[in-house]
Amino acid sequence: MTKEEIRNHFVVEATEHGKAISVGDHKKANKLHKKLQSLYNFAKEQSQTEVFSELLNTSDENVRLWAATFTLKVFPDLAQKALEELAVSSSITGLTAKTTLHLWREGKLNLL
Repeated sequence: MTKEEIRNHFVVEATEHGKAISVGDHKKANKLHKKLQSLYNFAKEQSQTEVFSELLNTSDENVRLWAATFTLKVFPDLAQKALEELAVSSSITGLTAKTTLHLWREGKLNLL
């Protein structure tokens, strides 16, 4: 899979995950979460994790949320800034960003 293919799959899956969360479709959201995690692991194995940091300024909040989460270990300052910007939102995405930041800062976010 090329870097462009990783990016394209990521954008689609992150967007769909956000939609599933917003309508309460937790089965679909969990399935997409696993796909996103697998995609991250693949990108990591291929030394392509910077693809996520390239999406920190995209207009879709869900893509930014996942991109920031996947960028925390590589570019923590950039990722935290993106999460802080998302955290002011009153949406579920904002709450997730706030929680992600809290867990990261306490050293409890070990999913990466």
